[in-house]
Amino acid sequence: MNKHATRLLNSVVVVVLMIMAIAPVSAAQATPSPKIDAPSASVAQPPTPAVSGTYDGVSTAVQFDVSPPLRSIRPLSVREEDKDREIPEGLVDVTQSDSPHTPDAALQSAIGPALMPPPVVNFDGPSNLSNVSPPDPVGDVGPNHYVAMSNLSFQIFNKTGTSLYGPAANNTLWSGFGGPCETENAGDPIVLYDQLADRWLLTQFSDSSAPYYNCVALSTSPDPTGTYYRWAFSAPAFPDYPKYGVWPDAYYISTRETDIGAYALNRVQMLAGNPTPQVVSFHVTQNYNAGNGLLPSDVDGSQLPPMGSPNYFVGTMDDGGGLSAPQDALSLWKFHVDWVTPANSTFTLASTMPVAAFDSIFP
Repeated sequence: MNKHATRLLNSVVVVVLMIMAIAPVSAAQATPSPKIDAPSASVAQPPTPAVSGTYDGVSTAVQFDVSPPLRSIRPLSVREEDKDREIPEGLVDVTQSDSPHTPDAALQSAIGPALMPPPVVNFDGPSNLSNVSPPDPVGDVGPNHYVAMSNLSFQIFNKTGTSLYGPAANNTLWSGFGGPCETENAGDPIVLYDQLADRWLLTQFSDSSAPYYNCVALSTSPDPTGTYYRWAFSAPAFPDYPKYGVWPDAYYISTRETDIGAYALNRVQMLAGNPTPQVVSFHVTQNYNAGNGLLPSDVDGSQLPPMGSPNYFVGTMDDGGGLSAPQDALSLWKFHVDWVTPANSTFTLASTMPVAAFDSIFP
């Protein structure tokens, strides 16, 4: 939840998506599709020797139900004891620099021309109602709705800005579910619109004590105020800083636990409301190849990844960031999941892409 790491990872996603967007498309593909494999050797050097995550096996959810329609659930208020606090860190943050501050050669020094067209619709979302630091605001948009979440509340709007539900404490989503997903409102929520299925994915975690959970709610229809499939997936340690990505074969999660966790949730099974969907997981020891956390890729737009494409996780490599990295670079990991034979799944460092000098630790 380091705010500097958050800004850096957001920048990383933009850079990587630009790289993916301009990469050539294979002539063997029947329809145009963005090339999202590792960049060519001229801009990226394959790591030597191969670096891989440790396979932790296949598991499933420990709890499941189907919620009542959200619109019929009374919105819970954020508890007073949860307000005005800072969300704790899980994985130890790297806060000591390996080297003196290096000026960022790519830092923009002037405001460019305003080339972006104005928004079609613009309205205020919810404020940081709980005064939590950091607020971690997230949101996603569908054909008819905008759903906003933050520490520690969420709100649902239509496309003109009319509030349809909330603001409500995030654990309202797990009312009647039982266990820490219902009783805790711990923060670090994620909301994603799955455009491939016209569904909504809303999440939180538990953090008070072991066992810890990633709490996942998936709408049963395109209506985010309707019913939800709800699961609790266990984690080996506090799953801090969870990030999710929608991909055709899975919902992917990265976390910062004792190590850095990488999970694939069987998306097809979850969309069908399977109470025990498969989960394939890996972990990576925190080092310069993984940085301070990884971010899974997420499908947006009209073109899908090539059939069978792995999901891509991105991290940052900082030669002044406290992990003795040899250079400033982006690290690109491939998560290939095999649902038929889960043990054949792989999580490997595919490429490191050198970038202009930067410092992830504020001088």
